[in-house]
Amino acid sequence: MTVKALYIMSSPRGGSTLVSLVLGQHSEIANLGEVSFMPKLLALGEQCTCGSELRECAEWGRVFSELASSTGVDLRVDPYGLYLDDAMKRKDGSGKIDHRRQTIGRVAIARFRGAMDTLGLALPAAIGGAWASLPSVKSGMNNTMMLFSAATKVWNKEMVIDASKLPRKAIHLYRAFPDEVRILHLTRDGRGVCASRMAHMSFERAAKRWQHYHRITTRLLDRWVDPDRRFFLRYEDFTVDPERWMKQLCAWMGVSFEPQMLVFNSDGITHSAGGNPTRFKLADEGIRPADDNWRSKLSAVNIAQFETLAGSINRQLGYR
Repeated sequence: MTVKALYIMSSPRGGSTLVSLVLGQHSEIANLGEVSFMPKLLALGEQCTCGSELRECAEWGRVFSELASSTGVDLRVDPYGLYLDDAMKRKDGSGKIDHRRQTIGRVAIARFRGAMDTLGLALPAAIGGAWASLPSVKSGMNNTMMLFSAATKVWNKEMVIDASKLPRKAIHLYRAFPDEVRILHLTRDGRGVCASRMAHMSFERAAKRWQHYHRITTRLLDRWVDPDRRFFLRYEDFTVDPERWMKQLCAWMGVSFEPQMLVFNSDGITHSAGGNPTRFKLADEGIRPADDNWRSKLSAVNIAQFETLAGSINRQLGYR
């Protein structure tokens, strides 16, 4: 098997935490979590799903030591010493911000990189993409793949899951390593996503950001990724019939389906970085159908706003 990594493209609150944890229960697969945010997670003392701080986790320690042997950088000592991605958090969104790192100057640099990257990926395929990318982008792809390789080596796995969800990074990883990277495009009804994000931002802003994410994602996938190298999955479909969809996904990835992937228990210890709090309570909750409480939570004004801002792409993704 040449495929080494499955990259999940999904909006925040789109179901990537659950799907990545299910995949990570396969005997040949390691779920790394949100790899692009690894430096920040280490700097802020965030937890691994095993309960230890990432920098104190013995299993991640083995990965970081292996990575240091090939790069000369130990992320436990110098979290930002190896560029993986800017992966900045917006102040009006969920998730912690490393204010010592996310300064005005670094945000400006990240925005410049993002603007140049967007321009390069908007060019025709014959002249855009890889060669038009900044050196830092190319370095980030190589460093990310080295981290993937370190994890597969020390944990004796065939494949890793990266649930970072960053659209442009997914495309660059695939273009840099087309034989080793596959992409899972995971969607969830935008109305449900926006209802979930209302605790952190206005409904209007949540709808605009959800629409922006999937507009970019679908455009980049159609332009740069071969159809047979990407898999489309609706979160609602998966949670209703997880066995059916996990069998299809495993067959597409080239691994055998293992029934234990769908069963969570308190004895299982995983080592995933980042993601929402769901990752700490799956042993109690298991896989449940996606909630549709947006139907009662959202007002008629909210529904009308969403229809105006994002209704067309929501229907394009199969939601009515």
